[in-house]
Amino acid sequence: MHYSFKQAAGHLRAELFGRQTVEETLQFVTALVARAKGADATRILISVRNSRPIFKAEPYNLSDKFRQLATNKDLRVALLADSDEVRASHQYLEVLAGRQGANVRAFRDESRALNWLALQSQE
Repeated sequence: MHYSFKQAAGHLRAELFGRQTVEETLQFVTALVARAKGADATRILISVRNSRPIFKAEPYNLSDKFRQLATNKDLRVALLADSDEVRASHQYLEVLAGRQGANVRAFRDESRALNWLALQSQE
């Protein structure tokens, strides 16, 4: 597994490649939360490629990470995947994150994700 972060136009871009385990997911998400807070990022695009889907988030306290993200009500996180299976797991994470008050959405294509990230908060 490897991941990278870079500041792009109007958002933080996080790329995750080759993730196989929930433990690797936790490692990535922990680094992402730290980077987002350090950069004061309010828009994050997460692109996951060549990775296994993760459907068991609760036993690994991923919801705690969503709670950390939810503290910033202006934050938006868009999830992209290169497979239908990972996209389905992103939709599951979207539901879990929503329960924690985090504004997370799963997308099929990057242009729609970027359009959603560019929207201003309606509150």
